[in-house]
Amino acid sequence: MIEIAIICLLLFMCLGVPVAFAIGFSGVLALAFGSDIPLFTAVQMAVKGINSWSLMACPLFILAGGIMGEAKLSDRIVSFAGELVSWMRGGIGCVCVIANMIFAALTGSGAASISAIGGLVTPELKKAGYKPGFIAALIAGAGALGPIIPPSMNMIVYGSITGESTGKLFVGGVIPGIIIGFFLILMTVRAAKKWNVDSGTGDFSLRRLWDSFKKAIWALITPIIIIGGILFGIFTATEAGIVACIYGLICGLCIYKTVKIKDLPRMFRSATESTCMIMMIMGIAGIYSYIFAMENVGGAVADWLLGISTNKYVIQLLILLVMTIVGMFMETIAAMTVLLPVLYPIAIGVGVDPVAFGVWYSISTVLGGLTPPVGVYLFQSMGIVPAKFKEVVPHMIPVVLIVILSILLIIFIPGVASWLPGLVME
Repeated sequence: MIEIAIICLLLFMCLGVPVAFAIGFSGVLALAFGSDIPLFTAVQMAVKGINSWSLMACPLFILAGGIMGEAKLSDRIVSFAGELVSWMRGGIGCVCVIANMIFAALTGSGAASISAIGGLVTPELKKAGYKPGFIAALIAGAGALGPIIPPSMNMIVYGSITGESTGKLFVGGVIPGIIIGFFLILMTVRAAKKWNVDSGTGDFSLRRLWDSFKKAIWALITPIIIIGGILFGIFTATEAGIVACIYGLICGLCIYKTVKIKDLPRMFRSATESTCMIMMIMGIAGIYSYIFAMENVGGAVADWLLGISTNKYVIQLLILLVMTIVGMFMETIAAMTVLLPVLYPIAIGVGVDPVAFGVWYSISTVLGGLTPPVGVYLFQSMGIVPAKFKEVVPHMIPVVLIVILSILLIIFIPGVASWLPGLVME
C-alpha cells in the first residue's frame, strides 16, 4: 500500500498535479489497490485531519492578515522603519528587514509580508544602488520571517498535528526570529559597504521618528496585544486570531478609515480561498497519516534513524536533512502534514525538547520557500523586483545559510527557543 501511495504521489507531482490533489489521488489509489479497506475511510480521515481546535486559528489569522493589509498598515510600518534606520549606512536595506519583522508579527505569513512590504521598498532599494538580485534575495529572506515570528501559520499547523501548545511555540519563535532578522541586517550593511551604496540619508530626526511612530502606533501595538494576551492567559492562540480580526477591523474602519464596508465581502472571499487551500492539504494529508500508521512507517523510519545513531543531536540533523530535501520539492504545509506525524515521535523519543523541536522544525520549512524548484518566497520576490534567477542565486546563498545556522543554534542550544516560553508560560 505504501509503495503505491509514494509512487503515485511522485508521478502526480511530476505531471504538475496540484499538491493537495496529488496527495489525495495517490492516497485513494493506495487504499483502493493496496488494501481491502473501504474507500469511505479516506473521507473519514480527511475530516479528521481538519477536526482541530488549534487549527481554527489558521483562517482567523489569514483573515486578520488580509484586513491589516487592506488597512494599509504596511505603509505606516515602512514609514516608521525608515525614520528609525534609513539615516545609517545600509539603512534602506535595513528598513526592508525591520518592516518585514513587524508585518510578520501581524500576519504570520511569509507570502503576505513579501507582497505587502516588497512592493513598497523595492523602488527605494533600487534607487539606493542595490543590485536586483540582492534586492530579491533580501525581500525573500526578510519575508521568510513570516512563518517564524509569531503568529506563525506553520506553528499553528505543528500544534494541531502534535498537540503541543501553540502559544508556547509562538513565544518560542520570538528569539530565533530576532536572531535571523539581526543577521539579515548585518548582511545588508556589509553589502552596502562592499558596493559603496545606500550611504543613508544622514538625517536623523527625533521629531519625524515620533510623528511616524504616532501614525503607526496602532499597527505597532498589534503584536503586543496578540502575544501579550497569550502570555498572560487572557486568550488562547486560537482566540488571539479572533482578537486580531476585530482589532484589524477597528483600525481599518474606525481609526485609519482605509477600509470600507463594501470591501469586507472581497476580503472574506480572499481569506476563504487561502484557507481552503491550507485546509484541503491538511485534510487530505490525513489519508497519508492513516496509511503510514497502517503500514507502520513511523516504526520503520525510527528503526532506520536509530540504527544510525541514538544521539539526539544526530537524529535532529538527519531530520533537518530530510526536511531540507523534501522542502525543495513539496509545498510547506504539505511537507509538514505528511512527515511530521512520523518524525515527531522519533525526536521526542530520543529526548528532544518538544518546544525547541517545534520551533526549528517550523523554521526548516522556510528553506523550501527559499530554494528551487518550489521556492515560493524566492520566485515571488523575483517577480516583484523583477530579477533573473541567475542574478538572485549568489545572494540567496547567505540568506539560506543564515536560516540553517539559526536552526543549528536551536538544535545545539535548545534554550534559544524554549527558555522564553518556560520563563513566562509555566
